[in-house]
Amino acid sequence: MQPAPFETPQEPVVLGLSGGRDSVALLRLLVLHGASVSACHVHHGIRGSEADEDALFCRELCAGLGVPYEEYRVNVPELVELNKESMETAARRERRRILTECAHRLGCRAVALAHHADDQAETVLFNMARGAAGMRGMQLRRQEGEIAWLRPMLGIRRADITAWLLQIGQNWREDATNADPEAAARNRLRLRVLPALNEALGRDVVPALLRGARLQGEVGAALTAALEALPLTDPQGRLYLPFLADKPIELCKAAVLHYMRCCGVPGITEACVNEVCSILSAGAIRSCCNLPGGFRARRAHRRLSIEQTGQM
Repeated sequence: MQPAPFETPQEPVVLGLSGGRDSVALLRLLVLHGASVSACHVHHGIRGSEADEDALFCRELCAGLGVPYEEYRVNVPELVELNKESMETAARRERRRILTECAHRLGCRAVALAHHADDQAETVLFNMARGAAGMRGMQLRRQEGEIAWLRPMLGIRRADITAWLLQIGQNWREDATNADPEAAARNRLRLRVLPALNEALGRDVVPALLRGARLQGEVGAALTAALEALPLTDPQGRLYLPFLADKPIELCKAAVLHYMRCCGVPGITEACVNEVCSILSAGAIRSCCNLPGGFRARRAHRRLSIEQTGQM
């Protein structure tokens, strides 16, 4: 029996196919449900011959399933040295850039990612630990510009995915770095923190984390709808500051957070929101500040605009 719940995309999608268990399962589910899917594999230039074998596996898997296949290569270690950033950050950014470009080239407006319920729990913990808003997790569908980022397996547990692949006799590629707690912070959450929480509470904590993320998502959706009903922006899409001038600071922070998300600013924390709020007043010492992802907030003529500078 196939894992459920599964959200079948209704539009043509590009699938980010790594060759690992999760993306292979998503590919098989998309094909099984008759979705229009093209696969895109990104070779990061990190793991030598193992990465070459991953690419070959993906190529052959797609050929066997009759799925259109695209393959791209990028030298992530070179970018890490150039930009002085972590391997994880550089790989993620390049992967999303390539998936976006692939979708545009193929005429698709959606990209499917293989995150599942256990990934969601890790994301909730990660965001809470770094001071992000509430128990915010990933969304089934997130619109960024012209591209919708879909996560059809977000309600499925990792164990159910593994069991289904074994049941249908489908193999996958293993990335040894996923089992190394020192390789990435998310690995430590998965391999150390979640098991420790389960042991401390005497139960599986993932359902509770998922429930918290769902409730936070519902509250967030209600707040977003309320904010979008307010005259927050001018015809040029800039945040209209006179409207916020006499409003409670809590509403100002919510409006700034909403505006930053609409502008595509990644990795927003409470500190980011507070820094932007500090430049809103005409009497503020500064009129601009830098934001994550190479973005900058600037106040001018009683308006706030957010622009991408290209400097990470």
